[in-house]
Amino acid sequence: MTEMTTRVLIVDDDVEFLEGLKATLVGQGYQVDRSSHGADALMAIRLVRPDVVLLDIRMRGISGVEVLKRIRTMDPTIPVIMVTAADDPVVIRETREIGAYGYLVKPIEEARLTRMITEAVAVSRPGRDGLGRLARPVGKAAEAKG
Repeated sequence: MTEMTTRVLIVDDDVEFLEGLKATLVGQGYQVDRSSHGADALMAIRLVRPDVVLLDIRMRGISGVEVLKRIRTMDPTIPVIMVTAADDPVVIRETREIGAYGYLVKPIEEARLTRMITEAVAVSRPGRDGLGRLARPVGKAAEAKG
């Protein structure tokens, strides 16, 4: 990993999948939070401010699409990667229009997952600078830059 640990929030109502994915990501050095309900996920986003969200589309209660809409309202800079067992082009288009970063179909290939998380965080970090996510030069280094 990099010197800055990436914080991932996984949202999925399939607890077995959730725990398996958490174990995989923790093993790769990610800091992982998890939620099995959309409402809990929205609260977690307010509290832990994840670098990236892995969000199941079909969940009990609030759907993943609705959670994505609410995340976009709360913080449009958080990249959200949609995860689902159904490869539905209509849903893919809808979630992209709402602002999803990407889309992964279960079962998820570990290398593709890692690559997508890395790319999403790299793209979003500059936009999240106001949230304190970027390291800033201090002292003489800051003066030289500015």
